[in-house]
Amino acid sequence: MKNRKFFAIIIAVALTITMLAPAALADTIKIGGLAPLTGPVAQYGIAVQEGVDLYIELLNARGGINGSLVEMVWEDERGDVTEAVNAFNKLVEQDKVVAIIGSVTSGPSLAVGDQAVEIGIPIITASSTAFDVTYNKPNYFRTCFLDPFQASTMANFARDEFGAQKVAVIYDNSNDYSLGLAESFRAQAEANGQDVVAYEAGAGGNVDFKAQLTNIAAQEPEVLYVAFYYTEAALVVAQAAEVGLDVKFLGGDGISGIENVISDVALLENSFFYSDHFASDATTEAVVDFIADFTAKYGRAPTIVFSATAYDAALVLCEAIEAAGATDFDAVVEAMKNTNTEGVTGKLTFDENNNPTKSAFIMTFVDGNQTFVKQQDP
Repeated sequence: MKNRKFFAIIIAVALTITMLAPAALADTIKIGGLAPLTGPVAQYGIAVQEGVDLYIELLNARGGINGSLVEMVWEDERGDVTEAVNAFNKLVEQDKVVAIIGSVTSGPSLAVGDQAVEIGIPIITASSTAFDVTYNKPNYFRTCFLDPFQASTMANFARDEFGAQKVAVIYDNSNDYSLGLAESFRAQAEANGQDVVAYEAGAGGNVDFKAQLTNIAAQEPEVLYVAFYYTEAALVVAQAAEVGLDVKFLGGDGISGIENVISDVALLENSFFYSDHFASDATTEAVVDFIADFTAKYGRAPTIVFSATAYDAALVLCEAIEAAGATDFDAVVEAMKNTNTEGVTGKLTFDENNNPTKSAFIMTFVDGNQTFVKQQDP
């Protein structure tokens, strides 16, 4: 009788542990990818997809996560907030993914944030730099630095490198990313004692910024902070030359790729400086291997740094799933919070708002090519 009771207790305890334990890993782990693969910012989405897919391919070649292979399920949100919400719902409800990498630009990332928090799914963006993307969202992470950091970095760069005392800003008043950059640059410039002599708005999608640039030229600034993505920024630079505005141009990470769309690449020559997340000419083993693997898979080196931050986003997520030993949302999120790993963009740990502590890389253009200038540490 005693033995029977003893075994009954053992069985009950075992059943309780089983019910409380996180779900074990399936043979295939499905991770969602949320990105603009078509549309005006598709260049960024494709770069993210390439970086993630490279990491997953290499991971699966090594045996996956504890023997389970990883399958990426991509949804094209076209850079649109409504499409992003629809794509997010499909990934969660129909595809039954256990985590999401995305989205890519700040608007769509903000749009899916509340739903992600509501269900607790682990989600990580490689490229959304707006402050509110991860703020008060315990399960939303990022591997890129924030807009306030990169914008303030460039205000300091203008002061330290050029001795600029008169600065100007042009921005998109309909875009969260652009607004965040513009406001943070202005705040840091004012804190530095620099004079913000012009602060001009122009809606994204416009093709004519000459009125704003004429107003800016009248104030004779030494630098102009261009808080746009690369497509509009290319127009700003070309039209600045037409109105006689001779300044150093500064920008954020969204400038990457401008050399591919500007009418005259010579306009960028040692003239446009921007903050970025990665420098492909770094000599660390991780970077050298990443460039070699990327080139082997795609037949070229990465052209946009978000391929590198995306590679690191996949790294962080998959290492967290491995550490958790399960795909239980809470267990994976907790493992992500405890991340301490070396990625291709540097060492990755996260602060209380799931933002990484990392360096910014100041870039310019020489002979039409992105060229590393200096590393700006936090």
